[in-house]
Amino acid sequence: MKKIFLFFAAAALAGQATATPVTDDEQPNLYQEEIVPVTVSYLDNVYSGGGWKANWFLSIQGGVSAFMGSPVGHGDFFDRTKPLLNISAGKWITPTVGVRVSFQGLKFIDGNMQSRSYQNIHGDIMYNVTNAFREDHEILNRWDMIPYLGIGLVHNSYNGAKPFALSVGIAGRYRLTDRLHLTGEIGGTFTAKNMDGLGDNKLFGDNFLNASVGLTVTIGKNGWKKVIDPAPYIFQNDQLMSRLENANGKIHKMNVQKAKDDASLAEMRKILEIEGLLDKYDLSIPEGEVKKYPKNNYSGLNSLRARLRGKNWGEDDGITSRLAQTDKVYEPMTWDNDSTQLDPKEYFKLMKDGKIFVGTPVFFFFKLGTTDLNEKAQIINLREVASVIKRYGLSARIVGAADSQTGSAYTNEVLSQKRAQYIIDLLKKQGVPEDRMEKQYRGGINTYIPMEGNRNTCVMLYFKERN
Repeated sequence: MKKIFLFFAAAALAGQATATPVTDDEQPNLYQEEIVPVTVSYLDNVYSGGGWKANWFLSIQGGVSAFMGSPVGHGDFFDRTKPLLNISAGKWITPTVGVRVSFQGLKFIDGNMQSRSYQNIHGDIMYNVTNAFREDHEILNRWDMIPYLGIGLVHNSYNGAKPFALSVGIAGRYRLTDRLHLTGEIGGTFTAKNMDGLGDNKLFGDNFLNASVGLTVTIGKNGWKKVIDPAPYIFQNDQLMSRLENANGKIHKMNVQKAKDDASLAEMRKILEIEGLLDKYDLSIPEGEVKKYPKNNYSGLNSLRARLRGKNWGEDDGITSRLAQTDKVYEPMTWDNDSTQLDPKEYFKLMKDGKIFVGTPVFFFFKLGTTDLNEKAQIINLREVASVIKRYGLSARIVGAADSQTGSAYTNEVLSQKRAQYIIDLLKKQGVPEDRMEKQYRGGINTYIPMEGNRNTCVMLYFKERN
């Protein structure tokens, strides 16, 4: 009975000690459930103009003005008409609302029928009535109608008066190009009666009527863009965080189970050591121990499984022909007597043929449009990957990728190749032979969410026999 127990203990220990590393199929996967890509949607009637550097304008116009004072003095309307200079600068805050500062002036005829110099400076709020009835502001209007209201001061150069003034009017413009408009304006300025030196300074009564035409040019970035609705992205981020928490719980359970397995292996190793059977098996030697054991050829384990199945494992069982007819990626090997599972010879042949990879793929992430790692701390992962490749004689497949939502297809193809080569060069510096690395690239992809995850290079490790 004791010998039977030791035989089973040795077989189990060999199976666990020489089993392949856990594949990524056994790791918690955040993307096992389908994640539907977010469809871009926009906020209703919300537009961005590019910040404070966009949609500024400068306008220069010439025309005429007429002073209608109180007392009005002698002469008709045309006797009071004088040339007008109208200069303004401002900015459109939204497609419908803007602000500006205007200068108007030159000459006017006062109540004594004398020509005097004046300057009218005022700040205005403008409202684009035409845009108020449009839904799509990404296309510029051909015509615009813009009422305005403002306050300021009127300065009489002759007597030094500077009364408060109210300005109102309406401006129209016609788009010649995306940055140049033909503009016209009709308006009035209303101020105190004593602006021309005649009348009460507490009552409004001195008024200017003006009309002008000219050109308006847009300065800085021009136009408007729809604002993306962030709600779908926030909702998807909450989903990913929930899955991440669930994955962390699974990882903790796996770590607990691994600790239990390690304890069991340690106990079985002690039993085999006492009975002098340990040197017949190729066990994983903890780092720091010098003793090495002959490599296990699975003969003991295969004999046990053959008896359980009632077949001779030394005969051709059709494995080679089945492998030649399928590209199926198999699940990790399990040690039971279920005849539907892969036997050790088939499983390790798949590893050597590069059909399944060892462990979990390691991703390295890059900054947008570059071959610069987004965090230099990733170099630590790369050094560990290089150490594993050299220690166990593995081969590596390095696959570069780029974000398909930015850049052209050609740009992304070139960038994904450069990212793969960048990781290969770093692995070479860590001592990995070039003939153990295979470079591939995917171009632009949208496989992962968030989109920054697609700017990566993936390293997959394989066990392959070298020629």
